[in-house]
Amino acid sequence: MPDYYIRTPDNNESRGPFDPIKLQTLAEAGQITENSLYYDESKEEWIPIALNKELHAEVFPKRESLSLKIKQSDKAKKKEEKERDPGGLNVQEMLDAADGNTKQRKSVKQKEESLHKSAAMSAPSLGFMTMASAIFLLYPHFDVLSTISSENRYADIINYPFAVLGFLDLLLGILLFLSVTEVYPIIRGRSMLTLGFGVYVGWALGDPIIMALSAAAGAGMFIASITQRASMMFLAILLGVGGNGYFAYLASIGRFDEFFDTVVLDLISS
Repeated sequence: MPDYYIRTPDNNESRGPFDPIKLQTLAEAGQITENSLYYDESKEEWIPIALNKELHAEVFPKRESLSLKIKQSDKAKKKEEKERDPGGLNVQEMLDAADGNTKQRKSVKQKEESLHKSAAMSAPSLGFMTMASAIFLLYPHFDVLSTISSENRYADIINYPFAVLGFLDLLLGILLFLSVTEVYPIIRGRSMLTLGFGVYVGWALGDPIIMALSAAAGAGMFIASITQRASMMFLAILLGVGGNGYFAYLASIGRFDEFFDTVVLDLISS
């Protein structure tokens, strides 16, 4: 004779194990009702006793129903059921419990859906962010890079650290569009560089726009690389794409030409 663990629908604490005879005793004492849940090991879920015909027949035999048959108003019946089992289920709730559509299950399901959406958006979103950053860093160096390319002096690129960083962003963007998530640790380090160094440069130049854009771009990239919630991913996209995209726009209109002209090293002499 199998044993069962039972609990009320509104309480996660279970009792047992009880055999059907003990369950019948509890039913006669009013400690459990047809709406009480038992754990079905084969299905690995909690199911109302009323939905298991065999168990229901053992715990609530017909002779008990006949002995308790009295005339009551609908209002009195509802009151009695509420007093005996405060966690009683209605028919729809019983069906939901049988199908696994409980509040707890729905909450877990919503979290899983949010995680899947976040994961699906993460790589392409970071790809757009790093591509925009690459444009921001490489566009002001276009003439220099053209000269280096035409004269085959590729080693001279090392003298332009922001151009090197731009090529790194370009490579990261390509890998992200190919869904190579192994670069996420690099993305997090790259985002901290934008956040820290960018805000410092903006502060040193007395330019609040650069400070705000650096904070938004860096924070957006970092959040997009770690979040598992769709709502946070939308925020990360707004910050990351917005910050890096506006940086790229400012670079295209020559806002940073003078700044990049001053950041030239002399590591390799032609």
